[in-house]
Amino acid sequence: MAETKKKTRSIGLKKAYFGEVNPEGGMPDEMKQLAKTLKGTASFTTEADTVTNFYSEEEPTVPEETVASETGLKQVKLNFMEWDNDVLVSVFGGKVKTEDVTIEGKTYTVEKFKAPKEVVQIEKALRVISKYDVVIDIPRAKILARFVWNLAADQIAQIEITATAQSSFGEDDGAYEIYKLGEPKATGS
Repeated sequence: MAETKKKTRSIGLKKAYFGEVNPEGGMPDEMKQLAKTLKGTASFTTEADTVTNFYSEEEPTVPEETVASETGLKQVKLNFMEWDNDVLVSVFGGKVKTEDVTIEGKTYTVEKFKAPKEVVQIEKALRVISKYDVVIDIPRAKILARFVWNLAADQIAQIEITATAQSSFGEDDGAYEIYKLGEPKATGS
């Protein structure tokens, strides 16, 4: 009797890593977790491709030809529940400057994040690993970030990240790549 290969399952998020886009293609060697993700906010979705249907005058109720005209978006979404100035610059652009501020008669020296005044295009490589060690790699993603900051006492401020897969610079790269980790290779003695 032939042995049946076990199917892949994936549940939850273990970590999301970000890195600089590799101009040669592929994933960068160095990636890091920017922040913890708020429970229940991480997702990977692939939209259906856009199709164009062509109908004839003779049979107007069913298409004679259907052609895929555009691929659907492939996106990872997650919400950071913490940040520092490096994270803010990484996902929003902008800069950090040390300044004195006076609030209620007291002066503080602070490192202030200053958001950019213009539209900034942020691109990162993204690697998401599930709790079942299933990996989604996006070699080149357009990063859109926004604050979701409800000032209620029972809410936590969040940075919503939407990473949309872009065409990679590597000829053999996919827009996204999925694989399951096995056992790591043995290191030489």
